[in-house]
Amino acid sequence: MGDTVESTEQANEMPMAGDKKLVGVGTQGVAIPAEVQASAEAPRRSLDSRDKLARRIMLQPTWKLLSPAGTLVWVIGLLGIVACIVPWIARGWVWFELIATIAALLAGYDALALWFTREECAPVLMRPEKGLRGREGQSIPIPLALTSSGQRRLRSAVRVAVMPATSESETAIRVNSGPQQLKLEQPERGAGGSSSTGAAHVVLWPWSPEIALLRRGVWPGPRVGVERRSHFGLWQLRQWFDSPEQLRIEPDLRSGRQEILRSPVYRTLVAARQTPWTGHGRDFERLREYQAGDMYSEIAWKSTARRGTPVTRLFQWEQKQEVYFVVDQSRASALALHPSTGIKSEAPQARAPRRMLDLAVETALVGATVALELGDEFGLVTYADEPKCWLRAGSGQSHFHQFRDRLLNIEPLPTTADYEALFSEIRLRLRRRAYLLLFADLTERSVSDSLPRGVGQLRSSHAILMTSILPAHARPAFSPGEELHSDHDVYAALAGEKENQRLGALARQLRQLDVQLRYVPAETFLRMAVEGYLESKREQRL
Repeated sequence: MGDTVESTEQANEMPMAGDKKLVGVGTQGVAIPAEVQASAEAPRRSLDSRDKLARRIMLQPTWKLLSPAGTLVWVIGLLGIVACIVPWIARGWVWFELIATIAALLAGYDALALWFTREECAPVLMRPEKGLRGREGQSIPIPLALTSSGQRRLRSAVRVAVMPATSESETAIRVNSGPQQLKLEQPERGAGGSSSTGAAHVVLWPWSPEIALLRRGVWPGPRVGVERRSHFGLWQLRQWFDSPEQLRIEPDLRSGRQEILRSPVYRTLVAARQTPWTGHGRDFERLREYQAGDMYSEIAWKSTARRGTPVTRLFQWEQKQEVYFVVDQSRASALALHPSTGIKSEAPQARAPRRMLDLAVETALVGATVALELGDEFGLVTYADEPKCWLRAGSGQSHFHQFRDRLLNIEPLPTTADYEALFSEIRLRLRRRAYLLLFADLTERSVSDSLPRGVGQLRSSHAILMTSILPAHARPAFSPGEELHSDHDVYAALAGEKENQRLGALARQLRQLDVQLRYVPAETFLRMAVEGYLESKREQRL
């Protein structure tokens, strides 16, 4: 029984290895024959061939264009030159009509022959084991292949290319490889299997164009273009095919995870776990006699009155708590960050211009991985003029996948954030006390009025930590390293001082409501936001 299971697992692994070898062929256009049994009483197929057929996805044709090639233009030009000469030749028009008729018949036959064989050569997608997916900034190959039934002999060269399928996906992917000339080498007779009469041979010519992934989301697969020449080279047929397989681009969390791993707060709380937590939890454990050093707030006064001696209440630390990541997707989240801001990595990566929403999504995903390590339950709230997406707090890898899928396709909306409606809805939906980590751009003057009113509804029921981008111009006037060369520079410095005072006043106002508001640069946004959550948990603010 054990040998049977082992042999079955080996048979299931063989097709994947074969497909990987197929995708990574170095010589483009080398034909790979595959035999498919067509008779009704054919023997049972092996697991290898059956898995290869299942993973081969036919692309859907969308458009065809038959146009004259450059050779036909030259032929017509030569006929025009001959037409200018024939008047000086005896019986020249008769010969010209004969030549023109033969050329027209050849051109018509060449066009019809090319059109009738339009279905003989079609691209297929050799679907990878995990589908078409990758990370932002990564370049991945697209495993494609041209197929032919082998009934007609095709032209020896075909031009192939890939391109974005829609105008929206042009901002998500970039094709690194241009059009390629694929040589269709015909396989030898009898290669690749038996020569049974009831079998249909399918020939594959693989190639792997490379695309760069620029922006997160689920996008249509790249469009494939195939250009074929006719037998005499007078016509060319261009065909476009769309892939039914979607391209999934996920945020790159490696640089963010590296920043958190270098954080001393993370190492103390998650990795080392050597320093005890300060504060106390909210779960009552037991009563004991008063000891020197106990706080007056921990004394159970009713029990003290009954016993006649001071009694202290003991609480246990809450190891499993709820944390909700609140992500802004209003018009303020479309703020474009400076190219030099954000998490820096060792290898330069090609990405689309980063926005505040992209930074908030990456921060929420990294924070979710930290909560997963701590054993906390994490959830998600996105908002604009009202809450848009809700995901109840949960734990485990499957819940993290749902969390990641909710953040994969969110985009900025053309509305203004309403914090009164947001916190009112949170108060109704979230009954259990939880951490609320809000990531947004809170520098607009309209926020200064609505934010304190909305926070006042939750100040006693949840622990709120807000992290916002600090504008580059909002800094103390005449700070070190600042050089002022003109009156304009002086006025700009004074305006930055005024803006810095306004933001500081808003942070102090929220601090009186027991809400933490931090304005941090974009370079340290992710680390400061996650560290704020870790410090709040270590201090047991719940």
